[in-house]
Amino acid sequence: MVLGIVFLAILLLDQVSKAVVFALIESPPQTVTIIPGFLEFRCVRNTGASYGLLAGWDFAQPFLIIVTCVALIVMLIVLVKLQKHKRFLRGSLAVIMAGAAGNLVDRIVQSSVRDFIDVSVGDIGFLNFNCNVADIAVTVGAVMLILALLFVDRDSLVRSLMHKKKEKEEVLAAAAELDTAAAETDNDLGAVQGDTGIQKSDIAAADAAAGEKENGSGNGG
Repeated sequence: MVLGIVFLAILLLDQVSKAVVFALIESPPQTVTIIPGFLEFRCVRNTGASYGLLAGWDFAQPFLIIVTCVALIVMLIVLVKLQKHKRFLRGSLAVIMAGAAGNLVDRIVQSSVRDFIDVSVGDIGFLNFNCNVADIAVTVGAVMLILALLFVDRDSLVRSLMHKKKEKEEVLAAAAELDTAAAETDNDLGAVQGDTGIQKSDIAAADAAAGEKENGSGNGG
């Protein structure tokens, strides 16, 4: 239920933001500066994938629509099969799916993806791009997915390694305790054997004394 609400909220925010911004500044073309030198609103219709990949290719839209649909189906299957306690991982998939669905709606209805968030960071190529709310959702979801797989979930990679290390330390500690207990047992057995040897010596001495006494009594008679 919660994941469904998150999905619909992101999808709605994406579509509404695109509709509002494009209605206000696409025609006539305008650029609205939000943070000078860094963030602007500028309407762009992307007929390709991220960073304009596949733009201009005749079959770009059908290809991207098919790929997106397949990806959404796969993620939905994974989401349904995931255990309920993996909330963070399930949430990351829901966010990614919402972003992908937002751009999918654009490709089907608009034959292109409406981008309007223009980011510019100096001369660093990959940090200069035009995106939308759906793209941001996909990026945030991907980061969440990585964090879930590496750190957050109980069976994540890092936590699994830490758990195995802890188990190994516990096994080594238990083995050390067993060695200590075995050594103490050996010492106790040695002490018991020593006491037994002393007792045997005392008995032998008593027997010898008794024999001497009997011999003395015999000689005296």
